[in-house]
Amino acid sequence: MTADLDPLAVVRRRLAAHGLTGRAPFAAVAEAVAWFGGMQAQEYAEAQWSIGMRVQDATASDVEAACDRGEILRTHVLRPTWHFVAAADLRWLLRLTGHRVQAKSAGRRRELGLDDETLARCHEVIATVLRDGEPRTRRELGAELEAAGIDMAGQRLPHTLGHAELAGVVASGPRRGKQHTYRLIDDRVPAAPQRSREADVAELVRRYFTSHGPATLRDFAWWSGLTLTDGRAGLAACGEQLVGVQAPDGTLWVSAATPAPARDRRESEALLLGTYDELTVAHRDLRNVHADGRATNELPIRPIVVDGLTVGGWTRRLARREVTIAAVLESPLDKRQGAALHAAADRFGAFVGLPARLESRPA
Repeated sequence: MTADLDPLAVVRRRLAAHGLTGRAPFAAVAEAVAWFGGMQAQEYAEAQWSIGMRVQDATASDVEAACDRGEILRTHVLRPTWHFVAAADLRWLLRLTGHRVQAKSAGRRRELGLDDETLARCHEVIATVLRDGEPRTRRELGAELEAAGIDMAGQRLPHTLGHAELAGVVASGPRRGKQHTYRLIDDRVPAAPQRSREADVAELVRRYFTSHGPATLRDFAWWSGLTLTDGRAGLAACGEQLVGVQAPDGTLWVSAATPAPARDRRESEALLLGTYDELTVAHRDLRNVHADGRATNELPIRPIVVDGLTVGGWTRRLARREVTIAAVLESPLDKRQGAALHAAADRFGAFVGLPARLESRPA
């Protein structure tokens, strides 16, 4: 690895670490999610596509089936937002970050009158209802809590269920139509490995920099919700597994086992990234390099990335017989780049099970 990585070289190395260049490296949905530790899942359909891009020949149905089987779970962990997590990782991640996420929402819970005693009662009611093994929707659990004499008006219900997730009471169940459901965590998640907090931190640090690097300690703290001190301790524990390189904005860390990606300059690669894809949301500062050379920390909605450069944005319209990809481009694409963009559109069409039609226009 060179001593000076420019912003575009950083992004291209991240693309390789993310499994977004070349053939998708993962054979199964849970394998891809476990590689990252946790994947942003605030927007469900967008997060499905983020997984699908990294799994060989994956479809939306494949991701949905992995959720239904409980191989991956959609829950609150790391930061105060939704994440996809492999079932085998959920308990130790909650052990590491659950109390920190709860603390960030404590003020809002106080405003809603959700004190510790009330939340404990809620957990007891929810556990009793779900003990029969049947998944329940948010609305159904809200009705049970109301029947037990606990007011669930306004935002009290989502905050109560979020707290129950972070406390290790419930986890996501199979979807019922478009409705998400909950089940007891003990019915969905195996026991966690018994190890120290220091070992948990080191494991999360290793996964983050292996799957997201090159990245800074500040990036890790942003993504994980842990402290810079935790990050430094994790780096020390990982030893020679992770290596640092000096870049203009500070030290970047990357897996020592990951070689710099080799580019085939005869071909271009285009990506239609979903909203809040890990490639962008998992970093605090450098998130995009544009064709005009600008390196920014913007979070564009559904960026189009060609050969590491953010060249525009896209939307999709799902109809009965086809999906239309509408691309808005910051600058014209050459012939190879245009062909790569058409291939990316076809890949999205295959994911949703529809022929894809690409429409492009300048910004």
